[in-house]
Amino acid sequence: MSPITVEATAPTRVDLAGGTLDIWPLYLFHPGAVTVNVAIDRRAWCRVETGIEGVRLESRDTLAKAEGRNVSEVLGSGGLSLAAYILRALGIESGLKVVTHSRVPAGSGLGGSSALAVAVVAAAARAVGRELDADRMWPVVRDAEAQNMGVPAGMQDHLAAIHGGVLGIHLEPGAVRAERLATDPARVEECLLLVDAGVTRFSGINNWEVFKGQIDGDERVRRSLAEIAAAARALRDALVAHEYDAVTPLMAAEWEARKRLAPGVTSPEIDRIAAAAQASGGAAKVCGAGGGGMVAVWAPPGRRDGVEAAVRAAGFRPVAFRLDLRGLEIE
Repeated sequence: MSPITVEATAPTRVDLAGGTLDIWPLYLFHPGAVTVNVAIDRRAWCRVETGIEGVRLESRDTLAKAEGRNVSEVLGSGGLSLAAYILRALGIESGLKVVTHSRVPAGSGLGGSSALAVAVVAAAARAVGRELDADRMWPVVRDAEAQNMGVPAGMQDHLAAIHGGVLGIHLEPGAVRAERLATDPARVEECLLLVDAGVTRFSGINNWEVFKGQIDGDERVRRSLAEIAAAARALRDALVAHEYDAVTPLMAAEWEARKRLAPGVTSPEIDRIAAAAQASGGAAKVCGAGGGGMVAVWAPPGRRDGVEAAVRAAGFRPVAFRLDLRGLEIE
């Protein structure tokens, strides 16, 4: 068979509310849990080539490379282990070269590694003649990420990367359902700013502390997760009702509850961004599990200029992006 080349790209995401609840089994303890996020055009890219002797992995953004006779020989090779775990999950041991590139830095909180993993699994599966629909794709990626990080992983990042758009991810016993929200993406984009806090973080640490707190019966963690779940449900409803002003207090409430989950969720930089947004009529919350990275800032209609000016006056720079409605693409 002639060698085949397959390329895939997938968007990253900004989570507006309900993150962390997407980690199994946390959502089972909070009925009606939903995670709301927005796919953005900071995309991850992967190219897979067949007809290769052994297996070769390469990251163009980190310049890391690894190769061996089979997947077992490249597992544990630093930042390239995630791709190796995905190949292992697909039953591919050799015969592929995988090249990746991400447009978001590690520790940004935008789900960059998850978007990259979605691109890898889609391209690798297509290259070996397998077709995976969304419901079969995201569990492969979630489990590979958990193996790579050594802690439980959620699924909201993978679903945003697959579907694109503004999503409400319904976390129900026995089923996870991604709903493309019937809102106006242009209005959401107009209200949303993305601000770099200037410090990176490792999401697995905070998520693991929250996971342990829920399972161990920590009432502070359980109450905070319940408040996050309630705010996320209401925020989803506000977007569907086109009530964009109502998003502001709901994001603020979600953030106040999230800060109580674990000591490392916020930082002095994140607090300054949130204070600037609030003082100018907006709201803010950290992207991902917290501790650093990017901060989502919501500016209600008519207040974007004022909110952005306040964030800049506090010494922080908004990052340009567009909403991504395309989702996963494979060529």
